[in-house]
Amino acid sequence: MFGSTSQGLTYANGVLYESTGLYKESKVRRHDMSTGEILNGINIPKEYFGEGLAYYPKNNTLIQLTWKKRSVFIYDADSLQQLNKIQFQTGRNEGWGITYYPIMDVFIVSDGSNNLYFWDVVLMQEISRVSVTWQDGSPRDYLNELEYDPVTGLILSNVWYEDYIVAIDPTSGVIKTKFDLAFIWPKKDRPKTADCLNGISVTDKPGVFLITGKKWPKMYFVKLG
Repeated sequence: MFGSTSQGLTYANGVLYESTGLYKESKVRRHDMSTGEILNGINIPKEYFGEGLAYYPKNNTLIQLTWKKRSVFIYDADSLQQLNKIQFQTGRNEGWGITYYPIMDVFIVSDGSNNLYFWDVVLMQEISRVSVTWQDGSPRDYLNELEYDPVTGLILSNVWYEDYIVAIDPTSGVIKTKFDLAFIWPKKDRPKTADCLNGISVTDKPGVFLITGKKWPKMYFVKLG
């Protein structure tokens, strides 16, 4: 059920949604939240590498980024029927992570740099951006999968090749907290096929998140904060 190259997780209405990566292997899938069972899924065209995934509650759609093709796919969240495809731009012209930020009714997007991009929810075009830094002002790049935390109002981000998550103030870009999650599945215990931590989703329990990694066979419920 799990074990794919997880690139994006999101949750809504009792369903866990997953975007997986790699060329010729990228998918979007719906999982039963309690059992992990795949309810339905689709393959995306082989020339695309799937990346982050966000749920947009105002029209019950999923928004999937692709890595280097600068394409956003929009799907019906129930049937996974593709409704639209839109071209996008970022500083690096890559798509990594995406989350819906209801405070401003925008999507927040990462591209592997230390920038977070605020996008119009219809046009998928940049409205503004913020640079992410540690509290000493030094930049934190390689921001990857994103998730909005409705309890704190912060943006949670995986960091490529790291087994920690940072919690970012979306207004200032300053990292408020670093959550070390190396204990979940220590690198020394993983097979070579299992990659770094990647995948964060809210659940129906405030403050509890579903966490996984690339090629990890399991997902873990973790309370942050």
